[in-house]
Amino acid sequence: MEPVGLVIGVAGLAGLFSSCLEAVERFDSYKNFDRESRSLTTQFDAAKHLLEQWGRAVGIENGKLSDNHHPALDNGKTLQVVRKLLSSIQDFCGGPDDATLQTTTSLMDDDFLKSGLLPSQRMKQSRHGASANSKWRMTSWALTGKSKRTKNVQTVAVLVQHLYSLVPINDAKEIQLSQKSSASAADIRDASPSEHNWLAKIQSLIDKAEEEMRAETNRDLLAWLGSPSSNDLCDDSIKKRLEGTCEWILERDSVLEWLSPETSPDGASVLWINGPAGFGKTVLCAKLAEILSSSLQTPVAHFFLSSKFEGRDDPYAAVRSWIATVFFGSPAALDVVYKKRLAQHEQVATRATIMKLFREVLQAVPSCTFVLDGLDECTWLGENRNDGNSVARFLEELRQAITDTTVRILVTSRSEPEIRQELSQFPGFSEYAISPEDVRDDNVAYSRSIVNSKLPNKDESTRLSISQRMADRSNGQFQWIKMQEGFLRKGRNKKQLEKDIDETPAGLDRLYDRTWERIERLRDAEKNRAFSLLRWVAFALRPLTVCEITEAVLIHDDCDDLPLDELPDFVDDDYIESEILGLCGSLVEIRGTPSDSSPGSRKIHLTHFSVKQYLLYKIPSRGAVLLANESLRASNETLEGVTLAKLCLRYISFQRVWDESSAEDDDQVGASFRNYAPEYWHQHTDLSRANDEPLMEAINALFDGRVKTWEFWRKWFDLNGQDSDPEAKETAASPLC
Repeated sequence: MEPVGLVIGVAGLAGLFSSCLEAVERFDSYKNFDRESRSLTTQFDAAKHLLEQWGRAVGIENGKLSDNHHPALDNGKTLQVVRKLLSSIQDFCGGPDDATLQTTTSLMDDDFLKSGLLPSQRMKQSRHGASANSKWRMTSWALTGKSKRTKNVQTVAVLVQHLYSLVPINDAKEIQLSQKSSASAADIRDASPSEHNWLAKIQSLIDKAEEEMRAETNRDLLAWLGSPSSNDLCDDSIKKRLEGTCEWILERDSVLEWLSPETSPDGASVLWINGPAGFGKTVLCAKLAEILSSSLQTPVAHFFLSSKFEGRDDPYAAVRSWIATVFFGSPAALDVVYKKRLAQHEQVATRATIMKLFREVLQAVPSCTFVLDGLDECTWLGENRNDGNSVARFLEELRQAITDTTVRILVTSRSEPEIRQELSQFPGFSEYAISPEDVRDDNVAYSRSIVNSKLPNKDESTRLSISQRMADRSNGQFQWIKMQEGFLRKGRNKKQLEKDIDETPAGLDRLYDRTWERIERLRDAEKNRAFSLLRWVAFALRPLTVCEITEAVLIHDDCDDLPLDELPDFVDDDYIESEILGLCGSLVEIRGTPSDSSPGSRKIHLTHFSVKQYLLYKIPSRGAVLLANESLRASNETLEGVTLAKLCLRYISFQRVWDESSAEDDDQVGASFRNYAPEYWHQHTDLSRANDEPLMEAINALFDGRVKTWEFWRKWFDLNGQDSDPEAKETAASPLC
């Protein structure tokens, strides 16, 4: 008695063969009949004829299997291989979409093969009732090129030949004789010692064909996703990282909490690591990406934005790349992407489609981890958020996509206000700001590696001294150290090397060009305010508070008094974010945490001392042209000193500054700049040592009584002027002397 499964399998074989012929007919109807393909057409017609002939010979005709079918089909192993061969032929002729789906489901399902159930025709209906194998899809398949069709036709021909080899066709008499034989053909084949070799060769061919189809499907899906070409930035950063560096990041609580698998198991978790330009954020990010990839069992994908590589103009490229990485390692993700592809007609997925697909992937594959470095490199930064091409819009859509998922995202970038504002609204958001103290040991190690490489002829004590000086001078900036490398020449003595190190290296300005270009694209009023903010932050003799600089930027030559109507209603975090950081970007930073001080009393600093050197050649001076020459840097700084001295004297002349109501609280906006202008104007003047006629006129007007607030300033200076910093006393004598 024959096994039930075998009977069902033999009975179903006729249906499978019919489906296979239907696929061959569909392929045949969409052939390209140009002159170059006539040979290809002939080969295919031959393979088609041989397949039909084989079917009739083994007992399959008109969709039915004859009772007098070939006895070899009664052998379970033979039947299984025949079914695989027919399914493969059907896949190669059924179009790329049908082939992929069948390859990833029916063809690889052992239960399917054993049960004998027929593979269904996956004819998905569109909204208008058209099948998934509609004309546009089949035409697209036909136009994929001669080389692809040639390969498929050749493969089909080989598969048909294997059918002939596995179940040789004989005339009806030989078949009937073999049926009457006491030893059936199946028994003979079972007893054949070469059977296993035959089956292994055929299985190898099928496996190879399936692998090629999967690879072709992946290429098609990558093209549809629009996934950018991979770059080597992450690998390069991993290789150039010195042994033992970046380990400090694994000791920070916020980072450890985000890395912990117990963190937000039921929700998203987003960590933003930010820091000034040149602080090694990319190398640090590569270190974390390496740790995540080697330690997590769940999918990890990373994307590094850089001006050197494709994708800088479009942050959505990161999401396209993330999806591609995940579906390569997850069958569930592949299924989601494939089904979405079938439902879409566009050649390349739109941004809207990509973000919807990203969310579907996150729901199908839980606990994914994504890494994005260099978001501040994107040229969209600073664009109007109402414009589709803005980082703010991208982050908003990313937040919507990950809400109510278990994804983890790591972002590293400069502390740009636009990025901060959007990321702070993400679920599970946390932040770590890199400080010079964090990277100090790494700075020393990096300096030593460069000095040892460039100055092997110097003694150990000299190399240690030079490397320590470089690390101290860099104030945390690896890029500054790197740019000093060219000045470390073997023929220089220690004193000459130290002098070279003390100067800011040429080329560092490239770190800030992107932010400066964004400032220059602002509207005139906002641009002028940004220039004024940067001037005060860079050239004030001490760091100004938020309240102080709020008043300082309102001073100009055309105002007769402090314009109170231009002061903000409130000096709070929103004001700082939009009216200071939002204009100056990552060139400045606010120091003082909300728990330690009020917003108005926090102080504004340049993110790095090299920003001041940059501004000396960039910021428009009031009525003067700054000279872009390193030897004239002191002259440029003198011009800025004159500018601030005149602004301070202008402020002193405002009557509203000295009103009793303003005198009640110096920490409130409207009177806070009295803590700076009355005391430091003459120090700016002394520092500048400039022969500036308008400045001298303003000083004379104050002392000869033409400025009506002279008495107020004199009394203030008598009470407060002697409390100047010791350093200030050394640089300038009292103006009353």
